[in-house]
Amino acid sequence: MTFLKRFPIFILLASVTMASSCKDPHQVTPFDKESLLLNFSDNLIQPALASFQSSINQLNADYLSFQANPTSQNLETVRASWKNAYLAWETVKCFDFGPIKTSGFKAATGTYPTDTTKIELNIAAGTYNLASASNIDAIGLHALDFFLYRANALSYFVGNAAYSNYAAAIIAKVKTETDAIVSAWAAYAPTFKASTGTETTSAFSELVNEFNRDYETAKTAKLGVPIGKQSLGIQMPEYIEARNSGFSLQLLHQNMRILQLYYNGNASASGNTGVGFDDYLIHLERESLHTTINANFDEILAKIESFSGTLEEEMAANPQGLDELYNLIQAQVISLKTDMTSSFGVLITYQDNDGD
Repeated sequence: MTFLKRFPIFILLASVTMASSCKDPHQVTPFDKESLLLNFSDNLIQPALASFQSSINQLNADYLSFQANPTSQNLETVRASWKNAYLAWETVKCFDFGPIKTSGFKAATGTYPTDTTKIELNIAAGTYNLASASNIDAIGLHALDFFLYRANALSYFVGNAAYSNYAAAIIAKVKTETDAIVSAWAAYAPTFKASTGTETTSAFSELVNEFNRDYETAKTAKLGVPIGKQSLGIQMPEYIEARNSGFSLQLLHQNMRILQLYYNGNASASGNTGVGFDDYLIHLERESLHTTINANFDEILAKIESFSGTLEEEMAANPQGLDELYNLIQAQVISLKTDMTSSFGVLITYQDNDGD
């Protein structure tokens, strides 16, 4: 009788012990997601937008000076400011939600590869609508890689007002739209900070989704497609980002570096530590996963830094090394898209069509 009376108590205690050992976002003390969103908005997103705006303003000013006096020295100045703006773009493009998404800002600024034939037809026609969807691959930062770095680039600008004006129109369009986005984000920020739920329309869910989407897009578009991961091993150099300038591996490195900073809630400029995805995982007692994610990012960045040539040169000379890099980036997808996201209770809503 005594044993029978104690047995249910034993079962109850065992059940409580087992339940307390398994934690998910709905069973532990709620994480302060509002502080995470506040950090992203005030210390990451808006400063990144402001920095990108500054870099575009500088690019515009330098290009107008070059347009008035198309010398080799002034061309180099424009190239340097374009590179700086493109690096700054990598700090912005993973925030494709809110006003950035509704305006189509990401596609209008960062679409590649560029359709150079379309650009030349537009210039020859003398009339074009750069806001048209049909011109999405004839505008943006990547189109300037063609203008600034094609063979004998300077000669195309000298005495060719139509050509020079088209490049000016591309920069002016990015500048106008960037100014609008900076203002729109300032107005949207309070809504973003308050939207802490995990439903698919919440700001937190969109932030997690776009972080993962940007990571996978980098894996596929910046590396996988050119080296042949989507074409049965047949390399496709025509899809290399910034192929003319040979700047593609630096862009990939910047993309991965920024995503690691943002994962840790750190500002790209100052490096100050803020509330990030890392803090949420630690709160959920997923320290091992957190350590793995940072270690994976470190390994990816070190691998990119090991290459001495451009992506196109490495495709010819060291395809095995690029395969190893791709595999490192792919392995991180499981940690981010599956393990981290499920820990947060967030549903991935975008479609990954890269075949992996």
